[in-house]
Parts: sequence; C-alpha cells; structure tokens
Amino acid sequence: MSPRSHRRIWSSAALACLALAGVFAAGTSMASSPVAHASRTCAPPRYPGSGYFTSLRVTRVGCSTGKKLAVAYYKCRLRHGKAGVCHSRVLGYSCHEKRNSISTEIDARVTCKLGRRTIVHTYQQNL
Repeated sequence: MSPRSHRRIWSSAALACLALAGVFAAGTSMASSPVAHASRTCAPPRYPGSGYFTSLRVTRVGCSTGKKLAVAYYKCRLRHGKAGVCHSRVLGYSCHEKRNSISTEIDARVTCKLGRRTIVHTYQQNL
C-alpha cells in the first residue's frame, strides 16, 4: 500500500469518528433538554405566616413563578380565615387542595394548573 492510500484510510476513519461523535452529542443534548425543562423540583419560598412550605415542583414553568404562586395561594387562603380554602383562580391558575387537618395544624398538597403548566406545592400551617 502506498503512503497516499494510508492517508485516505486514516482521513476517512477520522471523518467517520467525527461524524459519529457529532450525532452522539446532538442526540444526547436533544434527548436531555425536554426532560430537564419539563419538570423540576425547586427550593420552596419562605412561608409568610406560622408554618412552612415543605416542597415545590414545577412543570413547564420556572421556579420563580412557582414560588410566586405558592405565596399568592397562601394569601388567597387567608382571605377566607386562618384555616381558609382558596376557591378562586390564583395568577390565572386553577388550584385544588388536598389537606389533612388536626386541631393544631394543616398539612396540604396544592396542585395548580394552567394549560400544560403545573405547579405543585405542599405546606404545613400551624393553627
């Protein structure tokens, strides 16, 4: 084999490796991007009253929006008394709450939806 043939073989092999690496990199970034932005757990905001937010998960929306909604939902609840329930839309989201209550506290999970956007937060409030 001549030196020129060796160069062609190595050039072809190098191009094939680069093409494969490019396909792999593109496939990896495309596969992971929708998952990374679809749903994520966020640090819950500071609870304005006596209690605390225990978790915050957002889907198709940013963490800052989730934090704003959790606090706005809290304020809506308090308009209906200390152990009140919010029945109106909050920042355009429709919210539903499932709670366990005892005489001294409320533990609840709130799911708020606006189209495909979802914000789920849990809280514990001392009564």
